Formats: sequence, C-alpha cells, structure tokens
Amino acid sequence: MSRPIQIILNDRDFQTDRDRGGGGPSTDFYWNNDAGFKRHKSILRAQINSISDSISRQDAGSVGIVKVELRRRALAKGHRPIQKLFTPTLCPTIGGQDLGTILVKARPAALRTIASLVNDAEDIGQSKFDEEKQKVIPAPSRLRSEVGAIEKVSLYSSTDRRKFDVETAVIWLADKRTGGSYIVELFEYPPARPLWDSLPRDEQQLYQSFVSGLSMPQFSGLVASRLDSARPRASNVGIRLSNQDAGPTLAFLSSVSQSRTARAAGDISQDISKHAMLLKFLDNHPLVRSIALPPIVRRTDTPSVHGPIRRQGLSQTQLFFMPERIIGQKYPRIGIVDGGVADCLSDWVLDRWDTLADEDTDVEHGTFIGGIVIAGKSANSNTICVEDDGAEIVDIRVLPSEHVADAFQTYYPNGALEFFDEIEMAVADAKAKHGVRIFNLSLNVENPVALDSYSLIAEKIDQVSEDNDVLFVISAGNADDPDTRPEWNIDREIALADLATSRNDGIWVPAESVRSVTVAAVNPPHLTNVVAGAPARYSRRGPGIRAAVKPDVAQVGGSGTSCPINGLGLRSLLPDGSLTTGCGTSYAAPQVAKTLALLDHQIEGDVSRETLVALLLHSAQLPQILNHKSLATVARDLVGFGIPADSHTILEGQENQITLVFASRLMREQQVVFDFTWPASLVGPSGKCRGDAALTLVSTPPLDRRYGAEFVRVDLSASLQQEQITSDGTVSWKGQMEPIYLPGKTDDDPMFEAKQIEHVLKWSPVKAWKLHIPKGRGKSSSWRMKINYLTRAGEAFPDEGVPFTAVLTLSDKKGDAPIFDEMRQSLLSRNVKVEDIRTAARIATRT
Repeated sequence: MSRPIQIILNDRDFQTDRDRGGGGPSTDFYWNNDAGFKRHKSILRAQINSISDSISRQDAGSVGIVKVELRRRALAKGHRPIQKLFTPTLCPTIGGQDLGTILVKARPAALRTIASLVNDAEDIGQSKFDEEKQKVIPAPSRLRSEVGAIEKVSLYSSTDRRKFDVETAVIWLADKRTGGSYIVELFEYPPARPLWDSLPRDEQQLYQSFVSGLSMPQFSGLVASRLDSARPRASNVGIRLSNQDAGPTLAFLSSVSQSRTARAAGDISQDISKHAMLLKFLDNHPLVRSIALPPIVRRTDTPSVHGPIRRQGLSQTQLFFMPERIIGQKYPRIGIVDGGVADCLSDWVLDRWDTLADEDTDVEHGTFIGGIVIAGKSANSNTICVEDDGAEIVDIRVLPSEHVADAFQTYYPNGALEFFDEIEMAVADAKAKHGVRIFNLSLNVENPVALDSYSLIAEKIDQVSEDNDVLFVISAGNADDPDTRPEWNIDREIALADLATSRNDGIWVPAESVRSVTVAAVNPPHLTNVVAGAPARYSRRGPGIRAAVKPDVAQVGGSGTSCPINGLGLRSLLPDGSLTTGCGTSYAAPQVAKTLALLDHQIEGDVSRETLVALLLHSAQLPQILNHKSLATVARDLVGFGIPADSHTILEGQENQITLVFASRLMREQQVVFDFTWPASLVGPSGKCRGDAALTLVSTPPLDRRYGAEFVRVDLSASLQQEQITSDGTVSWKGQMEPIYLPGKTDDDPMFEAKQIEHVLKWSPVKAWKLHIPKGRGKSSSWRMKINYLTRAGEAFPDEGVPFTAVLTLSDKKGDAPIFDEMRQSLLSRNVKVEDIRTAARIATRT
C-alpha cells in the first residue's frame, strides 16, 4: 500500500522568535606572535598610504576602489574589518570578488585615517582567564582583530578589470553572433547630468572624466548603451566600436537598454590600435568594474567524440510509432526553448512562439529533445527514460540555424543578451496562456562559469524565473574535442587520475543559475563499451561559482563513444519521425524537465518552485559506480545530488517511511522549530533511537552579483536535533545529521568558513543532510527540526521574507516498521495538520 508524501498545512504555527547566535569574542589572528603583528601593521600601513597617494594622483578624481583581502581563517562575517577600519562612513563596501575579498569605495583622506587606526592597534596581544575552559584565552580589542584579519590591501587595477588581450577581442567581436559590444560593468551608473552639481566635486570629476574619455574624437563610431534595466542595481554598458565615421554616441546616459534602442550600424572596427586605446582607458578608470567579451549562444549538441559522425542512425526497418494523444486527458506541460520541433510532434504542440523564418530554422536538436519529452519511454526503455510517455509542449523557436550564414545576428543584432530578452517574452507568454512552469533550456553560452563572479545571463535567467514563477532546466554543457575525458574506468584510481588531468571541462554559462536546475549526463545502462551510470565523458562538471552545487542532478544523456549495436544509447526522433541515437547534456535535461513537469501536474493547486526542486533533489541517489568514499570529493561536481527518481516514486512512499514537506516563508527575526516524537517502533527501552533520516532544504534568498562569489546574501540552514537531558535535569538539543558531502572530520579540526562553504554548503540555496543510526543514538525520543538564517555582514533580511521548502524523510530502511502510520498519528495528536501533498490544496480550501 502506498504511503504518499505528507505536506504540513499549518506551517506558520511553527515559526517562533529567532535565537540570535552571538558572534563570539574578537579573534586574535596573531596570538603569541606580537612581533609578526607589528610587521603586519607596518606592511598594511605602507599599502594603505601608497594607495592613498595613487588615488590622489588620478586624472579621474580622488575616488578609487580598494580591494581588502582577508586571510582564509577570517572569512566569517564576524571578522569583517568594517566596524573599526573600513566603516560605512569612511570607506563603504560596494561589492566583492572571491571569498573574503571586499571592494570598498575610498578617498585619500579616509585611507589616511584608516592607516592611523591600523597604527593604533595594540602591539601586545591581551589575554584573560576563561573560568569555564579553565585556561588563558586571547582577548584582543576589536581593532587588533580587524587589523589581523586582513591579508593585504591593494588598489583595484587593470588586471582585475580585464582577462583578455586586444588581438583576441578584435577577432571575437568580428563574429556577428556576439553583437560586437564589449560588456562593461560599472560600479555605478553616472546619475542624470542635471544632478551632477549636487554631488561632491570628486564624484563630479569621476563621472565627467568617464563621459569625456568616451567622447574623444579618436573613438569615432563608438556607441555606448545600457545593457539592462530590469535590475535596479544593474550597471552594465555595451560599448561598440564600429567602422563608422560618426562621433561617439553615449546612449547609456539615458534609461533605455540596448535591446530597445536602434540597431547598431556598421561593421566592427578592425583597427587594433583603436581598440587598444579604448581598452586602456577602460582598464584604468575607477568607475569601471570589469570589461568582458560578449557571449555566443550555442546548442548543447552532441560532441564530436567519435569522429565526424555526430549521431548514429538505426536500421531503416526499425519503425517507430508515436504515442497517441488522448482527447480529454490532461498531460504535463513543458516549454522547449530551442530552434523548434518538427511536424512529426505537432499533435503534442500546444502553441508556438515562432520568430524564425522557415529558411532560418533548424529543428533537429529541438525535435530530439521533444521526442524524449513526449515518447522517451517508448523509444528507449523504463531503465533509461523513467517517466510515462505524453506531454504537451510549447515550441519556443528562438535559436536560428547555425548552418545559415548570419542568421543569428539577423534576429539578434545586439547579441546574446537580446536573445535572452526574446526568451523572456516567450516564457511570459507561455505561462500566461497555458500555465507552463517548466522550461527546458538545452542551450549554453561559450563561457565557462567563473568561481568568483555570477554571469549576466544567469542573472537574467533568475529574473525571468522569479518574475514568472517558472523553473528552467538547463544543460551543464558538453566538452568538445580535445577537452573530452577518457571513458570512465572501472578502476577508481585510474578514473580519479583521468579526472585530475582533464582540463577545460567546467560547466558553461548559464548553468550556474541558482534559481534553475542544472543537469549533467551519465552513460546508458545497456551498452557494452562503457560503464553504466558513469559520468558521460563529454558532460561538463562543477563546481562553477562558489556556494552552489552545480550540476544539481544527472540523467542518462547517451554515451560519448558509439556502440556498434546500440549507437550512442539514447534514442529519439529525427525531423522525419525516424529513430536515431544521440548524446549530450542537451538530452539529459529534458528527462529531468519531464519529471518536474509531472510533479507540478500531479500536485493540485499552486506548488512552489522551492517545493518542486526540493522533491526532485531529495529523491536523487548517486549512481552505484560513484557511491564510494574515495569518489566523494568528485561525485558532487560530476552529478550533483545524483539521479532523481521518477515522479511516481517521489510522491508515493512506503509503509516503513514517512516524508514530510514543510513549505513556508521565513520572516525577519523568526525561525522554524518543529517538534516531533521519533517513530515508536524505532525507539528502544532506554530511549535510544535508530533508523535513517534525510533532510533537504531549498530556499530562494536574495542575490546580488556585485558581491562576486558572495552573491547569495542570506543563508538558510536546517538541523535535526535530539533532546539531551543531563543528570540535573538540564535540557539541551544536539544536532545529529551530517551534510551528505561532508568529508571525515575530527573534533580538533574546526570547520572554518571556507570549509563550511565547500562541504556544509553554507550560503548555498540548496542543502542536504543525512543520518544513519542502525544501532541507535541518544536517550530521548524527543526530536525537532530547526531552520534559522544568517545574513551577510551589512545585509538586511528582506521585508518579504525568504521562501523555502524542507523535505524530511524518516525511515527504517532495513526493516518493515510501520513508520508512516506511527508518525502520522503522532503528528495529528500534536495538532499538526498533515495531508497528501497531491490533494492538500483541495483539503485546505475545504477547511
């Protein structure tokens, strides 16, 4: 008998006033090293004074950007040197780069004040006797602690702003698919000109020097336009150097974005000296944060890993009959964002967003994806495509054929950002007209995800997701020759060695989008020439940007090496309706999209994006070939949380387990405390509790890409705690779960911030924990799930709160204890309202 997932309806009843964790005393990073601290002070003062002098000599005025880099042990928010040194009044924080690198806005006088404060920090470390610990501990002033937390201070420079050379730039921009514009991110837009006279003189000089520099007659044909206006804090400018003789046009001073302005005229200038002059100006201007080359959109297609044949056809006598769409039956709905699907799938097409002329259309890639969504099980088997056939699709035809010269730039002359503007309109239309919430995006941008910056494209995807309450499923990207890895070796040591020597196989933009689900590919189970379930040799891997698990999950994507009998191992359709085989993360992604669409379809009422993602990830299991401790450090980057179950298995539990869904919104100064009793059949006579537990937490915190690797601004975390009672009756609570990817740790190995980010997934919007206690633990059957939050230094918790979903499973994996019935009765006796998640909306409305 099935035991469906239960959702807690009275979730707000369990929000209480938040326990505010004390930050603890100041840390002396030079404890027992006073001589080293004096040297450090001297070096730091010299660095700060040198920066002050450099800013004073700037042609652009006396405002500069300073990098404050913290030592690795000082990454936690409590160590940030912003209370005594780089305070909001002296040098306000305006962004970040990698972990522990703060960017501050500085003036010479303020820097001289900070240098003086550094000098004032006590040279001799202070201490005190801790009565509780019965030992002497450091007791530094806050000032000494902040000075010691800093590794070094430097002026933001040209090497921070640009990572490419001018020759590469001219060649890249000549590709018309780019739109031809440098993407220049500013620390802030200049305000409207009429307001300049109200600003301090140095800020007026900062803005005037930037505008005047771009207006120089040497930059004929220059057009500078805003690239976006959707985000209030966005400050990106597209700067295009054409071969036109017209004077510079500074359209970015208006509020209109480039995709809404007139089409750019003229070809890109091939004058290297002209580009070099522009880049030199941008490199050295303090208003400029970064200069990047524009992205190129490409299909995540089958990699050329077995010679020129990109797909292996099947016997012409092997006919395939499409599943029949039954009139009146309801099906899951999916939007396919691609180049279009062929007429062989037309019976299942709800609608089309068609911006492409027939001669510019290539439907092969989209048809293969559509075939998997609609008929994957029939074309393959239930060991490859796990969901039942049938799905209604919205065909979003936006990507022109790569085989038609200049097709992309005909539709998107301003490049990839304009392309994603078109996707935004199409998604909004599909959601409004047909209620589509799941969109397959098997497209990537030819840029690897950076560790310390969140891409504009990922930010755009996030914005579209939030504005329309939809969820994108994105392919991780494929490595092309020569970057494909050797086929996975059954010998783990050889497999690890192959991974260690692989290069240029990181996930591609926008796979780092934390509002989306990113999918990697694994090998099919039935081929004789590859290891079943192993990471496909072409599948790009994480981690991508820090503080996120990417890819999220994996699915069968076909083999990167053709099999003589079964081709690439994943079957779908060619445009003429015949079967073929293919491989790519493009084809793993639609299987996950189908599962998510079915979850959304089978659960009545509105189900949050956080709930859909949490259910998916909670069900995921590592492929057997990766489920070994020696592979733990690489498995996450290859397949994320693993391969998800099918939608039926996700929603239908068993008698020996119960899964609870807690979907809510955490408000400021609140926490969740959910008390429950451990299942009675798993509690021994002494109160010792045995069994298994799994907990997954998915949240939608505020993001701000100005802060680089620290772009996630609020961290939600959960714990499963067991009651502890001392001999004198004192009650406390002890966390019992471990993060699923936590390596071995001893008590004398403190989990500093860097390790918590890497292993505990601190600051990640997605987290998971596990508990395995077959022999039992503790002396009490009283447990609780607790969810709390942490903000970045200086960050305010949002007024609207942070939506989240926690999924908790308690089980007796090796037995048949009636966990479901015991727990449900126990919860009802505590006035917890629980119902089948599939029909809870109907019951909630009725009650």
